[in-house]
Amino acid sequence: MTERRWNPGMFVWRELMTDDVDRARGFYAELLGWTWKGQDMGPSGTYWMASKGDRTVGGAMARPPGVQAPNSWSSYVLVDDVDAAARRAREAGGKVVHEPTDIPDVGRFAIVADRWGALVLPFRSSGGEAPPLPAGAPPVGTFCWETLVTPDVKAAASFYGKVIGFGTGKTPSGDGVVFTAGDAPVADLQPARPGSPSYWATYVAVEGAEASRDRAVRLGGKVVLPRIDIPQVGIVSFVADPTGASLGLFQPA
Repeated sequence: MTERRWNPGMFVWRELMTDDVDRARGFYAELLGWTWKGQDMGPSGTYWMASKGDRTVGGAMARPPGVQAPNSWSSYVLVDDVDAAARRAREAGGKVVHEPTDIPDVGRFAIVADRWGALVLPFRSSGGEAPPLPAGAPPVGTFCWETLVTPDVKAAASFYGKVIGFGTGKTPSGDGVVFTAGDAPVADLQPARPGSPSYWATYVAVEGAEASRDRAVRLGGKVVLPRIDIPQVGIVSFVADPTGASLGLFQPA
């Protein structure tokens, strides 16, 4: 069997920024079975790594003092060149919210906003990523998909094609648009409701979307969207953790 490789456009990391890391860690440990390990980052404080079994799945950090941003999950997407992606974002009408920066012994990243305000983090590793998960049903407790909610699907597809290098394809039902990395679908695009913000959402695979949603409420979270049935794909629920960060719960068909 050919080992699956990382391609530019694949999402390689998800990160929670919150004003209550301890409460969030407890919530996700109970909801998703994650274990956490802290890493001392000096003046930046502790960076927390979440694992499911023997696989590291994401991170969490305290919101830095003075940063005006909601508690939220962010997604890092692989690019060939972070500086070039930031430049292309500006040229395409977006903004660079955080200039390209090195993370010692990890890689280089930036934070860019598209023309409608959605944030994504172009990233390039300095080497040594674990291989991506094999194609097929994602393991329970691991991140598995992204959605871009945007007021202009066609223009957003063009923007991200230029900036990140995404290709485009059709959803299994044939009536929606997905981003692709190589030949792999990695995200879908959904039209935003009039007056609603544009944003990226991320999903974790669970055994049962509704059961996990109800458990999230018992653990102090809130329901954002109770259930969405996606033909030929599965079931989705959206919840907010006790600090307000939203997360999609995906039950494969």
